[in-house]
Amino acid sequence: MIKKFMTRRVRIATGLLCATIAATTLSVSGANAVEDTHFHGDLDELTVSEMGLPAGYDIGPMSTFASAERPHFQMPFKCNESWTGRSRSGHSPSYYALDFTQGGSTYGSPVVASAAGKATVRDLGGRSYGKYVVIDHGGGWSTVYAHLSSFSVSDGASVKAGQQIGAVGSTGNSTGAHLHYEQRLNRTDQRPTFNGAAFYPDRTQTSKNCGTTTEEPPVIPAPPGDPTDKGMNDLASADLNGDNVLDIVAVENSTGKLWMYKGNGNGTIAGGSSRVLLGSGGWNGMSNLTGGDFNKDGKDDLVAVEESTGKLWLYKGRDNSTISGGSERVLIGSGGWNGMSNLTALNLNGDSVADLAAVEKSTGKLYLYPGTGSGLGARKEIGSGGWNGMTNLTGMDLNNSGRQDLVAVEKSTGKLFLYPGDRGYLSPRIMIGSGGWNGMSDLIGGDLFNNSPSDDLIAVQNSTGKLFLYPGTGSGLGARKEIGSAGW
Repeated sequence: MIKKFMTRRVRIATGLLCATIAATTLSVSGANAVEDTHFHGDLDELTVSEMGLPAGYDIGPMSTFASAERPHFQMPFKCNESWTGRSRSGHSPSYYALDFTQGGSTYGSPVVASAAGKATVRDLGGRSYGKYVVIDHGGGWSTVYAHLSSFSVSDGASVKAGQQIGAVGSTGNSTGAHLHYEQRLNRTDQRPTFNGAAFYPDRTQTSKNCGTTTEEPPVIPAPPGDPTDKGMNDLASADLNGDNVLDIVAVENSTGKLWMYKGNGNGTIAGGSSRVLLGSGGWNGMSNLTGGDFNKDGKDDLVAVEESTGKLWLYKGRDNSTISGGSERVLIGSGGWNGMSNLTALNLNGDSVADLAAVEKSTGKLYLYPGTGSGLGARKEIGSGGWNGMTNLTGMDLNNSGRQDLVAVEKSTGKLFLYPGDRGYLSPRIMIGSGGWNGMSDLIGGDLFNNSPSDDLIAVQNSTGKLFLYPGTGSGLGARKEIGSAGW
């Protein structure tokens, strides 16, 4: 799982570096360059009143944002139009802001609302944002549309998703026709998402702002249930045989044995008669199993908490369907880990070592413990509270960004949420499952389809004990398929 993720990450990082070099080359070529990505100078910081937002929309710390639900934003252009979004180092007000162009047809093109809300219309003349519109979407969320040539809505008007609000221009501190666009939470720029997927600069994308708010694809989870005769427990995902395909690891409740179910690369796993014994007993005394390359040797390992002592242990993977035995396991946490829950491997800092995310039971805070290759570094808070209201956390690259994200179920509603990973933190969440997910358990993420760039989600249906695969699509989850008939 980790090796596949790292391969994609390196490719994407290389692509971003090339794009940055290309953008720099264009910018130093002067006015005669084929395309200049520096479309405007510095922009003034917009106050709450200039944005037409409530006084409560104050700037807050990054770690508080993960619990706010992001609207289902679409691109700010008409249905099926393709636009290129760019940014750069030093982009004002932040790197997350995007400058959109569409070749020779940029100027005067319609600009539409990314989501429904209340519009604020302002004109700063020849400075800063020039003619701009801010839409307040509620819950602290707003979008900014700047350097417009004209307005199509009045100040204070309610707008619908896809409704025209203005036209692309070059007003204010602008050097060429483009749409300057931002998505903000509590007035702080966030990485934009469109149609449920994160958008990264220097790419062209087709607008799905087509007058529908239906999430795609629909997720149809199982009805709730909670049998007491569950056969397997503590599912984890790891590539333990070195074939770059996810395998499933699980503890058998009746025997305490640890089993590996080989992933076949076509969305299936090996049957019960072909499963491989990894641990002969005692594993029902361990909890919170998770898989990843924690010792930086290019092989996936297993990590687990010893419930009787609260110690955290590393079991090294060997790429041959075995792991290190009890006498060879490595202590990476001396105690207190039975005070943590929902452990999952989650590479948020972009290096070649798996990190560990966990919820502190006493506070509900979410912490990230960076992997060092020989253990875990000092933890940092990435979620300020409320995470004991979430369950079944799992790390995976669901939005096809090349970075790992966090997926979790909200206990009170049964909704499934995606928290996109972004430079060591989590971006605001996106709903990818509308309900019923509290009827599923042991969620794990990874790639069971070796020809797919997106990771997949695997879960046990509590009412039947069946194991289901939800294939990743890049913007959500596809229709599920049964990969384990019963007894899970």
